[in-house]
Amino acid sequence: MTALLNEAGEAQYRVLVAVPCGDSVKARFAQDLALMLAYTTFVRPAMEVRLAFQRGTYLPRARASLVADAYEYSCTHILWLDADMRFPKDTLLRLLSHEKPIVAANYPTRQPPIISTAVDEDRNPIFGGDGLFEARGAGMGVMLTSLDVFDAIGKPYFALGYSRDADDYSGEDLFFCEKARASNFAIWIDGPLSEQVKHIGEFAFGMDHARMTLEAARGAH
Repeated sequence: MTALLNEAGEAQYRVLVAVPCGDSVKARFAQDLALMLAYTTFVRPAMEVRLAFQRGTYLPRARASLVADAYEYSCTHILWLDADMRFPKDTLLRLLSHEKPIVAANYPTRQPPIISTAVDEDRNPIFGGDGLFEARGAGMGVMLTSLDVFDAIGKPYFALGYSRDADDYSGEDLFFCEKARASNFAIWIDGPLSEQVKHIGEFAFGMDHARMTLEAARGAH
């Protein structure tokens, strides 16, 4: 895995924190991002960390543009963070510590049916796992990738996929994972981190939910 070396021969990383987004981000995401950047630079002051937002509605194009930014800044890694995620302040350092070209957190979808975004070899959702384990693919909402991966797989890095067997489409993140696996890169999942990551969704509350709360309160007495 690519790393720069300092005068003592120690590995030094240069990371682009890459956020593909629309015109706005979730407030709780912004809070977690600020905490992570502050914590990372406090613990590892010698490590260069850059932040890049790419606005747009077409994710393959936005992600490809962020990869170009990483090359322009001579980065060793990209930490992908979607603008609707929540994550602990040590996320970047924990993912770097695994020293894997691709390592991610598993997290659920934010619309029903609520299933995990990481899948096994049979494309079944993965709902748990201890330590570090492999997956066939994973969402890129919280994922660390080495620039070595993009050197190896070449363009296009991202595209929307289609399965004739399932007559269904897949996102640019699974397209990337399949292409990386074809170049012998494993997709690793950090199990403990996955339990701390959240996917921010939206829910429309109606009066029926207010009545449920009232009934629950009455039942408690």
